[in-house]
Amino acid sequence: MKAYQSLYKYYRDQDAATAFAHFPSINLNWDETWALVAKATVDGVDAWHFQQERFKAKYANQAFPKLKNYLDYTFRRLLELEVIETGRYFVMSEDEQWISFNTGLQNSHGADLIAMFERNRTNSDDPVRPDWVFKGCYVPRSTHYQRTFGRRVGDIAWYSKDTSDFIFNTEYVLENEIFDHLFERAKERAGQPNANDEQVHNYLRGALENLIPKIRRN
Repeated sequence: MKAYQSLYKYYRDQDAATAFAHFPSINLNWDETWALVAKATVDGVDAWHFQQERFKAKYANQAFPKLKNYLDYTFRRLLELEVIETGRYFVMSEDEQWISFNTGLQNSHGADLIAMFERNRTNSDDPVRPDWVFKGCYVPRSTHYQRTFGRRVGDIAWYSKDTSDFIFNTEYVLENEIFDHLFERAKERAGQPNANDEQVHNYLRGALENLIPKIRRN
């Protein structure tokens, strides 16, 4: 993987060739591209606006600076990790015309949002341009993603493997004995006397399976 300076062109005088991708405008509105990504995330657009006045003032002329910074820093970290384990974090299509990475973000259904990019063919003879063009964020089960990459999905970025840095150790698995205990407690607290064991079991198991990805991202 090429050592790019940033995910997108970060400042006006930056050499475009050092940016990973071009983010095209939608209806001549560049911010709408980022708005679509923000809308797809679990908490929606509002989660990507600053609440503190000093940050609102600092980024008064920018739309979605939190989202842009998050994706850029995530991309840079993935570049570092890709050097260590090639092919784990960036997934290339077989024809090498598409590439993707896991943003670490999820939608309201708990599905990963994967950023997809197509090779930049605009002015192909011009070396001073980003190599890729952003085409949107897709979930791994979407038809477009699977047609392009199959079932291969890049791993999310990590920043430490020292479990003392975290409250939760996501390497642990849920043992059956512990699950059975939680299951009995859940039946007691459900407040739904008509719910059968299978309904409570499926609900609890699904809730726990969805919790681990959220903990990893936190």
